[in-house]
Amino acid sequence: MIIGGVDEAVKFLNKGELIGYPTEAVYGLGCDPWNKESVNKISKLKGRSPDKPFLMVISSKDQLEDLVDVSSLTDKVWKSWPGHTTWLIKAKDSVPSWMKDKRTGKVGIRMSEHPVVVDLCNLFKKPLISTSANISGKSEIKDPLLFKKTFMTEIKYLVDGRLGNYEKTSIIVDMESEQKIR
Repeated sequence: MIIGGVDEAVKFLNKGELIGYPTEAVYGLGCDPWNKESVNKISKLKGRSPDKPFLMVISSKDQLEDLVDVSSLTDKVWKSWPGHTTWLIKAKDSVPSWMKDKRTGKVGIRMSEHPVVVDLCNLFKKPLISTSANISGKSEIKDPLLFKKTFMTEIKYLVDGRLGNYEKTSIIVDMESEQKIR
């Protein structure tokens, strides 16, 4: 596993590879949301149903344009971003079917304030899959050595950086109902 900077990580993303990276609370796994094969690799790696969509992380309002109707976003959404809240929002038709909840048509989005995540999204020029680095049902990984040990054969690149100051992964809220999901 190579450990390095954001520039090199984007090269891996562009080739359809999975990467690891630090987030606000835990290490994350990421890939290009529009690359179905890469998204399926993360599902398989985590032991998670491919029918369960992943959240996406963005770095700016500009990256929302292809995902949701920006004019529909509530004040609560805008006040929480950038930050540690993921919102479930009705997706545009242009969002790949594998990124939407099949029942609701919603997509999970978080505008990050973590410098590594922001740099990744800015250099990649689009959203990134963001899921905790763990096997489904197991604890999220906060230790880089445990990340390497767990994923050394499947993940070729880990972005160097520090975790943020949050103890737990982002909260998830449905924008329409304002119901907290996690």
